[in-house]
Amino acid sequence: MFAQYSDEPVYNVKAVSHQTGIAAATLRAWERRYGVPSPPRTDSGYRLYSARDVAIIRWLKSQIENGMSISHAVHLLRSLEAQSADGHTGEPATELPAPDAPASYQRLHDEIIAGAVEFNEARIEYVLAEAFSLFPVEEVCLHLIQPTLVTLGEQWHLGEINISVEHFATNIMRRKLSALMSASPPVSREERIVSGCAPGEYHELGILMVSLFLRRRGYEVIYLGQNIAAARFQEMLMKTQPDLLMLSASGLIAAANLLDVAEELRHHSTQLGTIIAFGGRVFNQAPELRRRVPGIYVGEDAQAATRRTVELTTDKAAAMALQMNYAPVDAEALEALAVLRRHRPEIVAVATRLVQNYVEQDSEQQHLLIAANETLLQIVESALRFGEPAILSNRANWLWDALPPDGISSARLQRVAQALAEGAETVLHSPQLDQLQPYFQALQGAFD
Repeated sequence: MFAQYSDEPVYNVKAVSHQTGIAAATLRAWERRYGVPSPPRTDSGYRLYSARDVAIIRWLKSQIENGMSISHAVHLLRSLEAQSADGHTGEPATELPAPDAPASYQRLHDEIIAGAVEFNEARIEYVLAEAFSLFPVEEVCLHLIQPTLVTLGEQWHLGEINISVEHFATNIMRRKLSALMSASPPVSREERIVSGCAPGEYHELGILMVSLFLRRRGYEVIYLGQNIAAARFQEMLMKTQPDLLMLSASGLIAAANLLDVAEELRHHSTQLGTIIAFGGRVFNQAPELRRRVPGIYVGEDAQAATRRTVELTTDKAAAMALQMNYAPVDAEALEALAVLRRHRPEIVAVATRLVQNYVEQDSEQQHLLIAANETLLQIVESALRFGEPAILSNRANWLWDALPPDGISSARLQRVAQALAEGAETVLHSPQLDQLQPYFQALQGAFD
């Protein structure tokens, strides 16, 4: 198949990488896993590639750019070479065993975690380069990047790593995904999508993955990034008139902000024919929140969200009707929310005195508890915004919002919840207190 090219070994890996645009780490990964190419080595151990090797690498690259995975491209190469050797179209060469995804991804996952703990950027970059050379982009995102981020988050909350470790690894992955977005194929579909994080939301890799997957499918995707103010979404909606606006929130506070944005944009989206879609970790964990949002929940991960987005943009009329099927928060809950916000300074003042007494002279712990005091009350307000007190009964729905980066113990966080409840009882009277008590009780019940 490549008989017209010389097989004389003359090019080092740097020269081949320059000629083909394939990183040296990727070439080594292909050789190690698939045996292609298989250049000889000099006495000093350096690889030397031939013109035939370079032609094969360029051919593999073209197959990958056309959407084929590297494993399938190598299998096709061997089949074509076998047919060429036989002089006729015969049976394909013996199939390569399918990549052992769970084992492979577990190894890559462990290496990224180790690189993050060591603050070794080169090691993480190398592992990511190997992963993307072996597996399709979507699979790497779903089976490597996403689980790795979950592990890092869990280790932080268990006190096993510092928050800087998680930030370090996340920034490297964000940079890689952004580069892949820039390198995506040209737009080939008419539909336009605007995507971004809700106000107060800084965990962006989930929606960045969805945006990347959609861009790779030919959609025009305008990705806005983290912590986008409500006014900016409205501005983008009017200016770009997208077919779909996708919002993301991972925590309860950001979810309440997302609800505000969706309600503010509801009338504009109807006029412009824009579908409002949303997703994120908190909506996965607490399905009851979805029904409050005037939009369409798109699924639990980037793959499901991509598939659902394709469905929605394919039948916009049905999607526009579907997004109107939601249950607005009742007036009583919104009235209780207004009361809580109006008396917030007084409640916080009482609760602050209580937590200061609790830790006595430890000024550092006082600072952490007071910060948790403010955040925990905001979490209560967010539950009120949805009219769902039960959401507070499960700490998994709000714990990521409540803990400051340096962390405090669960026992002390429980003391903060008690202080807030006592503050509300001191400041408020019936019927105001009666409306709010289910929320403070649910919050304290989360520690039982």
